[in-house]
Amino acid sequence: MDKNFFKDSIHKEMLYKYGKTVEEANAKEKYDILSTVIMRLLGEKWKASKEESEEKRNAYYFSAEFLVGRSLGNNLLNFGITEEVEDVLEEMGMNLNALEEEEEDAALGNGGLGRLAACFIDSAATLDLPLQGYGVRYSQGLFRQKIVDGFQVEEGDDWTRFGDPWSIRVDSEARIVTFKDDEVLAVPYDMPIIGYGNERINTLRLWQAEALDGFNFQDFNNFCYDVSLKEKNRAEDITRVLYPNDSQKPGKVLRLKQQYLFVSASIQDLVAKYKKNFPEDKNFKYFSEYHIIQLNDTHPVMAIPELMRLLLDQEHLEWDDAWDVASKVFAFTNHTILEEAMEKWDIDIVDSASPRCLEIITEIDRRFTEFLHSKRLTEAEIEHLRIINHNQARMANLAIYTSISINGVAELHTQILKEDTLHLWYELFPERFSNKTNGVTPRRWLMYSNPKLSEFITDLLGSEAWKSDLMELKKLEDFADDDDVLDRLNEIKHENKVKLAEYIRKEEGVEINPDHIFDIQIKRLHEYKRQLLNALQILDLYFRMKRNPD
Repeated sequence: MDKNFFKDSIHKEMLYKYGKTVEEANAKEKYDILSTVIMRLLGEKWKASKEESEEKRNAYYFSAEFLVGRSLGNNLLNFGITEEVEDVLEEMGMNLNALEEEEEDAALGNGGLGRLAACFIDSAATLDLPLQGYGVRYSQGLFRQKIVDGFQVEEGDDWTRFGDPWSIRVDSEARIVTFKDDEVLAVPYDMPIIGYGNERINTLRLWQAEALDGFNFQDFNNFCYDVSLKEKNRAEDITRVLYPNDSQKPGKVLRLKQQYLFVSASIQDLVAKYKKNFPEDKNFKYFSEYHIIQLNDTHPVMAIPELMRLLLDQEHLEWDDAWDVASKVFAFTNHTILEEAMEKWDIDIVDSASPRCLEIITEIDRRFTEFLHSKRLTEAEIEHLRIINHNQARMANLAIYTSISINGVAELHTQILKEDTLHLWYELFPERFSNKTNGVTPRRWLMYSNPKLSEFITDLLGSEAWKSDLMELKKLEDFADDDDVLDRLNEIKHENKVKLAEYIRKEEGVEINPDHIFDIQIKRLHEYKRQLLNALQILDLYFRMKRNPD
């Protein structure tokens, strides 16, 4: 990296965007300009990766969540320029760590489902695999939590209110999504997913819902100001929050519309790009050779009837030809062992999203039922496996029947699926089931979060190979009885605990002894995990009573 060019770029970008010198800018503006300049550095490599990927088979990860976290530090690390940027910023009177704190967390996910998706796309880029992500660009995320007088207060998480330098809006590739009673525009925002130590930059494409015509001038002129923006707000509501409250029917309709918008726009995107690259293949004969779509849980399963809809109605394929394509491109990750937790949608709600997709799901169910009868299953078994049953469309059943691969996310989880939850399915299609144990990216969760430990591991192993191959860490077992190594590990752990204790003191005003054992919950206490809060309250009462028996 040319440091002088980098400095000059920061000065010019600051002047161009904010009309200020670097010295006059505040921390938020400095963060924004630094991120913008880095995005410009990525440009050529990103474009080259896109062009190279067009010529080969691509995987596409469809997920309602991508919990990517903050991008600045992670992107610098994967791009391999962290130290150089730190040096340049220091020369300019700035501190990288301070600027990192200015970045809002991208409110694109909630928990394990979203973090798995983020780790998958990071890992694929590092392995030089063309894996592109597709999801939803939520404007308010799940919620921002505040504790007021001991109670949770939920607020919108407007994570883009200061801008979003890590996304590029691509208006030229916006897609119209048609629901039963209206149409909206799905606008893509692309984020770079940088491979560590290679030339690969994949793309995470997130869709934002917007109105085709968001402002009614006549209503506004007639003093109906709120009404004039009704269509704009109705469209934007679709991607406003992650997992809209679905305790009542309007919430269920909104949630399925959100899922349908995301998959419809994504499938339209893939079909349009395939037609551009392979204009001679009118029957999509080779589509499955260039596409594999991983469905992360049941939220994106409407992609199956949507692909069929496009092939049947837009491309005019016969049913058997369209099904031959659709039944070769999907794979399904199941995240639960509770059958009642698998998504089911009432028929009228599916109809409100896409009547045509409901027709297609119904026809898939009819043909599948015929297949089940040919296997001489009992009526009870057939009822259990059917895609439509009791006036509901069962999304997991649709995914399992259509997919070439079904996986659990841990060895025990997959075993339970095969032996219990999905046992009938396993008996029908044993070759489709496999296990893919959840993992994490060592770049964010070790190199970035614990640099001292990372440096020590590299010294011990005499190589940086572990940074892209976690199996290398198994070699650390050779040092299990080395007292010097164990002492240094404890030193590093203690240094980090001291830092955390200081952070807690500054942020919360609570003193914590770094010599104590730290047991930390790092994600939201979801409603079904609130019993943990009860257990903590019991402990608190116990210790207070011991301290003050009277």
